[in-house]
This record gives sequence, C-alpha cells and structure tokens, in this order.
Amino acid sequence: MRTVLSILILTITAVISTSAAKTNSDRLLPDDYVFAGVDGKLVQTGADKWAFEFESAANIGGVEIKAGQTIEMLGSATLEKMAADVKERTDSQFRMWAKVTKFEGKNYLFTVYYLSLRKLDQPTGEAKKDEPNKTGQTSSPANALSGQAVNSPNDVVNIPAEIVALLRQSEVLPTTEAQATQAEELQLKQDTIFANRAGRIEVKNGTYVFEADALGRGVEKFTIKLLPCQKLEDAMTQVRSESNPVRFNVAGILTKYKGEQYLLLQKVTRIYSYGNFGR
Repeated sequence: MRTVLSILILTITAVISTSAAKTNSDRLLPDDYVFAGVDGKLVQTGADKWAFEFESAANIGGVEIKAGQTIEMLGSATLEKMAADVKERTDSQFRMWAKVTKFEGKNYLFTVYYLSLRKLDQPTGEAKKDEPNKTGQTSSPANALSGQAVNSPNDVVNIPAEIVALLRQSEVLPTTEAQATQAEELQLKQDTIFANRAGRIEVKNGTYVFEADALGRGVEKFTIKLLPCQKLEDAMTQVRSESNPVRFNVAGILTKYKGEQYLLLQKVTRIYSYGNFGR
C-alpha cells in the first residue's frame, strides 16, 4: 500500500512540475518575434552587458510586457552603437527594431536598427493640438518619416522606406558628431548574412561555437561564437543525444561586437553522411 501511495505521489509531483515548466515557457515571447519601433532605454547590467527597458506595457500573443520590464540584449554591431550613444547623452531614449530569441527558458533581444529619441518640453498648461496621444511626449524623425506617431509597442508600425534604404547600405552611419570622429576606430559594420556552411556546433570553454569544416577540401577551419536562440537549443539537443559527432548545415546573421564575431542562427539542418564520410 505504501509503495502504491509513493508511486502516486511521485506521479502527481511530476505532472505538477511539467505543468509549471510549460506555464513558464508560455510566458516567454516566441522565438523570431520582431519588435517594430518599440520605445525604451538601454540599461547596463554588467561589463559589456546591456538590457532594454520598455517604456510602455504591451500584450503580445498573451505574453504580458510590463512598463519598466527589461530583456537582455545580444551582442551586435547595432548594440555597440547604442552603447556608444548612451555615453554621449544623459537622456538615452531609443526607438528600436529588434528580433526576439528564446534560449533555455529566457528571452533575448537582437537589435537590427534604432533611432535616438529626446523628450520635448511643453509649456505648462498648453497642449499640442496635433498630438495624437496626450500621454506621449516622445518625438523623433521616425514620426515624420512614417506619417504616424509611435507611442506603444502595440501600435502597428511599418519601417519607413527611408530606413529600409539605410538598412541596405554596407555601413551603419554614426548618429552623433562624437561617433562620427570615431567611426573608423570602432569599425561598426552592418550585419551580414552567413549562408550554407557545414560544420559542428559545440561547447568550448563554456561558450557555444560553430566550427566550420569542408570535409577535407583544403578549406581552412574557423570558429564563430553563437548567440542564444531556439535553433541553437534544438541543435544542442540533437548533439547531446548522439554519441558520435553531429554535423549541420547552417545559415544566420553574422555580426560583430567588441571586436569579436558572433552568429545568430536562422537555419540549422542536420547533415547525414550515411557512412560515406568519416566522422
């Protein structure tokens, strides 16, 4: 009887743990979700570590984002520019376009573009007649470009054609005079596409890396650090389930942060040799 009771208790505990884990997972933003023109500020959380603090609350597919909530930023060339901008201004407000990633129960933000904002002082007791939202006091060139104000993450925003044109350029231009004089020193290039390379995903010195290879074709091997995302988590699940090395064909966004290259995986396809190649 005691044995049956013990088994029953263990079963109930397992069900509760599974339900709790699922609930926590459901509270995360989906991988690949894109924030288009969300307002907030950059907060430093450690050495070379930053988080984005949301100015307004939002509900995204049932996931609540509270005003003042922060999400950790992934290293990128755009983040390096934003961090440099923070050092130049005390009122560091931004409007940001960013991609959400999910890894091991946590969300991250990979920013691809941003605009620096500043608060406009209004005369006391005098309201602007053309203000679409009385509670919003943020203004930026984006409003003039898009023809609409952006005051909440829930607003539907299309990236203006002028910004799309900038994204297609080979370089990310500085936004302040101080950054303009340091552009060559910082070498902040725009992110590029890394496509169809074969190799292995491994953990080296506590860091996830992609080690490219060419199966003896004489091409030099190289290693790139990987940014946390759902595709990396799925790939590592396959790696840990196999006793032999696993090879993948990958594609992603290649970026640079603090002098090091990083890869945000967008596609990971396992390669099967079927015994034709050595492991």
